[in-house]
Amino acid sequence: MGLRERKKDKTRLQLLEAALELIGRQGFEVTTISQIAAAVDVSSRTVLRYFPTKEDVIVNWVEDGMAIFLSTLEERPTDEPAHLGLLASAREMLRSYEARSEFYLTIERVIASSSAISARKQEMSAELGAQITAILANRPNTSTADTLTHHLYPMVVFSMVRVAIQTWVAHDGKCSLLELFDNAAALIEFSATA
Repeated sequence: MGLRERKKDKTRLQLLEAALELIGRQGFEVTTISQIAAAVDVSSRTVLRYFPTKEDVIVNWVEDGMAIFLSTLEERPTDEPAHLGLLASAREMLRSYEARSEFYLTIERVIASSSAISARKQEMSAELGAQITAILANRPNTSTADTLTHHLYPMVVFSMVRVAIQTWVAHDGKCSLLELFDNAAALIEFSATA
């Protein structure tokens, strides 16, 4: 990564963090693009180059979490049962949520309060599910009998993640997100051969 890309990445992260701090303090609706720009000492146009709408700030954090899930799954052994790879990928994503819990608590509260952002997150989850299904389907020794598994298991794991996050937010992050997810996983019985 060159100097210019690193500088753009740094600005993007500063904007994201400033936006989340403002949103956490005063609420999503009240926070403006101008306030985000002022917090980082850039113009509103600069903010809009990175994030065309205020909602994109929130969605960007969701994309980052999904990218962790996807990259972790791609790095897992190709002969590993699908459910083990999916569970490990979800744990890695949730670990990043816990590491920045105040940011992700704010993000999840905003998502829950906005039907538009919630709908965008659902669309993104559907896209991620399709990518995951393709990854699983392209693994060696995949049979046609695995097709149902490759479509179903990602949705089951996403549901477990959603319930763990909702519970975590309801308790203001005072309980372990990973423990909540593991408790949800203990309730589900995956086929050992899939």
